[in-house]
Amino acid sequence: MAAREPIVVTLSQDMADLVPLFLRQRNIDMATLRAALPAGDFEAMRRVGHGMAGAGASYGLDHVSVLGERLVVAARAKDVATLNQLTQELEDYLGRLTVKYM
Repeated sequence: MAAREPIVVTLSQDMADLVPLFLRQRNIDMATLRAALPAGDFEAMRRVGHGMAGAGASYGLDHVSVLGERLVVAARAKDVATLNQLTQELEDYLGRLTVKYM
């Protein structure tokens, strides 16, 4: 399997102290999602999605907000297949994301 292209997001230098903290929280969210999926803890997955939906765009990471919104919908529907797919998509996004500051 070929390596996927990096996702490069350019943000204001003003965000340089905040974004790393935001991304660390997303990694914590990944751990929560990985534990919640097999346990069927839809409420935990909904909470993670809700937090991402509300915060991503504030940090210039609109795709995080989109994924969060989709997580909320899937968790409410108890749609395990979609939750699994979204968790993998988030992990892929975070793994490929490079933030540059100007």
